[in-house]
Amino acid sequence: MIALASVNAFAQDCYTVKMTMKIEGLPPEYAGFGDNDIVHYSKGELYKQEMTGMMGSNVSYYDGKIMTALMDQMGNKAGYTISKEELDAAEKKEKSGTPPKIEYTNEKKTIAGYECTKAIATTVDKDKKENKITLWVTDKIKPSEGYKKGAASRGNGMNFADLKGYPLAIEAAQNQGGMDMKIMMTATEVSTAAVDDAVFKPNTDGYKMMTYKEYMDKMKAMRGGQ
Repeated sequence: MIALASVNAFAQDCYTVKMTMKIEGLPPEYAGFGDNDIVHYSKGELYKQEMTGMMGSNVSYYDGKIMTALMDQMGNKAGYTISKEELDAAEKKEKSGTPPKIEYTNEKKTIAGYECTKAIATTVDKDKKENKITLWVTDKIKPSEGYKKGAASRGNGMNFADLKGYPLAIEAAQNQGGMDMKIMMTATEVSTAAVDDAVFKPNTDGYKMMTYKEYMDKMKAMRGGQ
């Protein structure tokens, strides 16, 4: 059941946010891979994000001390763990460049029962090119620490730790491999019902686990050393 926005909702430290993600601009033969479902679970320090689609799933867990990330890409299962200290370093590195400039507008709209304010975040990439990201933010949901640290550890340039609230919709343009793409994430349901602690316990059976450094080195090698 969709929870309506209220003052009490902001005080809640337990919530579930379901979102859809669509990527426009992919070649027709890969278009189906651009549709994914995302669920965020939060309960105090505990946090979990799961994303599922045609390519498989990506799930991350955070318990206040350790983040565990598990990736299942068409049956190829791998994962890594990262400590709070490493997460803090990743977050610091993410913030070391030019921080996103966030401009709040007067535009409002309701998403999943919550009134949201439109914000424009301007980021600057390594080539000094400006990128504008549209966010629809509600101040009735407080982003958890795990949500913020998860964004920093992924290093996707979409770490808005200083945002005044929780983004229930994000629209960003990106160029990858010469392809101009548009990424859109929109919340479809928000619940403040209790979440069982078992939801936040990772099951690493069948996954090839590595350290965060090993994972980053692997990703760097796949990008040709960049």
